[in-house]
Amino acid sequence: MSRKSQVFTVVVLALVGVGFATQLYKDAWGLLKSILIFGAIAAVLYFLVNKLLLSRGAGMSSSPVDKGYQKALRQQKQRNKLKKQQVQPSKPFASASPSKLKKMNRLKPSLRRDNPFRVIEGKKNKPNKTTKTS
Repeated sequence: MSRKSQVFTVVVLALVGVGFATQLYKDAWGLLKSILIFGAIAAVLYFLVNKLLLSRGAGMSSSPVDKGYQKALRQQKQRNKLKKQQVQPSKPFASASPSKLKKMNRLKPSLRRDNPFRVIEGKKNKPNKTTKTS
């Protein structure tokens, strides 16, 4: 914060303190009622914002895209769980012979799975039909 804004904040807080002290001295019961009314209004607004507006925002975030993402995430977790169950503890690599290391590093085609990705055909290297002829 700059020096001017700090001075402004101190002056405003001092005026608030003077007003609060004056109200407390002149009409303490009125001050208490004002504080209670302000607290009640703040509680109602807090409830409305959290329950109504934020619940609507949560409903909007459950779009079909999000549902698809959640489904893919669950499938990935299941695959990872299956892979962990299938993997058996093996000996450290230092004790393995070089031929065994080569065999372990080689990827078998049968172990590869199809990815859930799809190719979207684009317009690359296709003639543009919207060109004007003169």
